[in-house]
Amino acid sequence: MITIIGGTYREINYDDISVEIFGSGFRAVKFLLENKIPVHYFTVANPEAFSYLKENQKVYERFTFDNVSYDELITFKYTYALDQPTIFPNLLAIEKVNNIVVEKDNIIAFGMLEADYHLSGNKVVYDPQTSIKPNRFSEFGKAEQLVYIVNSNEAYSIASSQNIEDIKNYFFNNENVTAFIIKNGPFGATLYLKDKEVHIPSYITNNVNKIGSGDIFTSSFGYYWMIKGFSLEEAAKYASKSTAIFCDKKAYIDSSTYSEFDYSEFNFRELSEKQVYLAAPFFSISELVLIDKIRTTFLSFGVKVFSPFHDIGLGDDIIIANKDLEAINNSDIIFCVLDHLDPGTLIESGYSMAKNKKLIGYHRTCDENNLLMLKPASINFYQHLTTAIYQTVWNL
Repeated sequence: MITIIGGTYREINYDDISVEIFGSGFRAVKFLLENKIPVHYFTVANPEAFSYLKENQKVYERFTFDNVSYDELITFKYTYALDQPTIFPNLLAIEKVNNIVVEKDNIIAFGMLEADYHLSGNKVVYDPQTSIKPNRFSEFGKAEQLVYIVNSNEAYSIASSQNIEDIKNYFFNNENVTAFIIKNGPFGATLYLKDKEVHIPSYITNNVNKIGSGDIFTSSFGYYWMIKGFSLEEAAKYASKSTAIFCDKKAYIDSSTYSEFDYSEFNFRELSEKQVYLAAPFFSISELVLIDKIRTTFLSFGVKVFSPFHDIGLGDDIIIANKDLEAINNSDIIFCVLDHLDPGTLIESGYSMAKNKKLIGYHRTCDENNLLMLKPASINFYQHLTTAIYQTVWNL
């Protein structure tokens, strides 16, 4: 059996047009149950979430849970998965409970907005889930073998440093970890052991259902390490493969027995000298908000971005047009927002096509018959923004 501690939350995603009850805790539970592992779950839930968990017990015989009653069903609202979510209620209004105590052999623990807890275990995987004052494991838990799974911002916050040597020293000496993993989005992850570092590859998938992918990595890592007895390195590599399958198919698969795994590794390379050109209209507030969010996401991946609105702005039409064409010539890939078939964006796309540039076309509303003249280009069309952005990075 594996014990899970984590949140059960409502998730709204405009990119998928979906409303679901998951949260990091229950998504981890789902992965384990789908792979026939008995799970006991500690969570905090309001009556709606409690009823949802009870319904799942009708489907999964090996699922048991302890619930601390709560008034709210905390909701995460995503414009798209790579954007920061809006959280309801406001973080300042969320009251915490502090009466969860867990002593089990195998524990996967996620940080929670509405609860603190104390735990003791043999093998423990801890995913703090926030870079804003994350709880350090040493403050609330004990473990014979401890593995942290974090992103870079969480690592910086926990260790109070952005220097990797300082981070390693803090995790091994202050948190007494057996190992820790730093995830890095489309670039994979790094497993840090006391005597070595191991790059964990990411995989290029047709779809990128990003929300919950980190939860799948954490829960599947725990499964491979605790249940299947794999080494830490093997567990991390299979966890990355299970995450790829989830991102592409939203399926909860044991990748160590999955003979149909055929995704290619993303060969990590330095992208700071690569440039993305954003071809998009920026006339309405909604268009300005969208292009600003897309630009911010690319910058967060360490990629240079040329955005006509941000980098040139308004002015003489001829001067602007010449600067735009020069920027296209100097860019490695053109990201085209094609909704509403803006004439300027179509001209930029056609010019890029004539220059044999790679293009990524994103839209939600176009009849692709209206994009016929672009189809001979080196272009792929996507209606899912997160997937379009990942595909752009993978094609640089």
